[in-house]
Amino acid sequence: MAPAPIGILHYIEEQAYKAQKALIAAKFNGIALTAQKFDFAKEGKKPAFLAMNPMAKVPFLETDMGCIAQSNAIARFVARCRADTGIYGNSFDDEGQIDTWMEFSTYELEIPIAVWLYPVLGLMEQPPAAASENAKKDVAKALAALEDRLKVSPFLVGDSVTLADIVLVCVLKEAFARLFDPAFRKPYAKVVAWFELCCKMPQFSAVLGSVALCKQAEKPQPVKPAFAALTHPVAPKKDAKKAEPKKDAKTASPKAKASAAPAAPAGGLSADVEAQIKVVGDEIRELKAKLKAEGLSGGKINTNEGIVALVAKLSALKAQGASGGAAPAAAPAAAPAAAKSPKAAPAAAPAAAGGATDAQVTAVGDQIRVLKEKLKGEGLSGKKINDHEEVKSLVAKLQELKKQLA
Repeated sequence: MAPAPIGILHYIEEQAYKAQKALIAAKFNGIALTAQKFDFAKEGKKPAFLAMNPMAKVPFLETDMGCIAQSNAIARFVARCRADTGIYGNSFDDEGQIDTWMEFSTYELEIPIAVWLYPVLGLMEQPPAAASENAKKDVAKALAALEDRLKVSPFLVGDSVTLADIVLVCVLKEAFARLFDPAFRKPYAKVVAWFELCCKMPQFSAVLGSVALCKQAEKPQPVKPAFAALTHPVAPKKDAKKAEPKKDAKTASPKAKASAAPAAPAGGLSADVEAQIKVVGDEIRELKAKLKAEGLSGGKINTNEGIVALVAKLSALKAQGASGGAAPAAAPAAAPAAAKSPKAAPAAAPAAAGGATDAQVTAVGDQIRVLKEKLKGEGLSGKKINDHEEVKSLVAKLQELKKQLA
């Protein structure tokens, strides 16, 4: 008789690797888990969900005894369900080493891999070139540490698979399949052999499927439609149909009032925006903690290229969230009505697109400041910095955005 599931593991498809940690641990422990996709837009604000999971974290494990949130916490819970398998180590010291590698996974790999991988998956726009290069360097540095460890041990902790191996393989899986081409993998022979060994084990393959190593690194893709509105708000169209003249609120018919009401939600977009804001906020907090642990002070942390890119993304999302996610739909109806009255026209356009443009102004301004600091650190003087091609390009972009606001 098959064992009864210990709970329902809810996950978001775009971050399936977070759920895979627990699912593979369950295979090693002979434990059943029910995996279920979670639609944050539809379920994220329901009172029953928030009562069970107040911080609204996904993935989360729903059990008879309550809710367990955060991917590593869930994986630890599943691994500890059986002590005889050794998945969470065979001693107190083993547990400490496993926890060390799990923290390493979160702070040294997940964040830089996300910066590099998410544009390839079409989940976010490509960050500035400097941020992408820094992410690749951080990944290379982390892989070098793994390589050194695996030169003295077949697995990360001891002579058999533990939760540390499971977590690291899940985090690295998409990167090995899409980003790490043969040239990038070459210095890390031990890491590659370890990764392939783990993936061929039935417990891993049952969850991950067949994993083929990347032959050529994939390039960034256009942001998927489901995420495009969240990361790159669309400007209002100029050729929208003429809107009917406004009626006074007191004389408007009940039908007119009813049809005007549903303008704000736009298909639950605001819930998606809120979910994205939480994700980016978590990424900022995690990256700041990492930078602080590396000895950086507050000022240097705030001007770090990765922080600047994430803050710019967060500002854009908040600007859209403030408009309820409805700016693209509301703007076309307002523009033609304003065209009939020259005095009213200037007020209509900024209301629709001003928030998004303002966020872009902030983002480009931050990019300019970061680039100037970098060039200054390379020994360039003020005039040479201002004449730098990349600086001039960003300044031109900033001026164009400010014209749009004006």
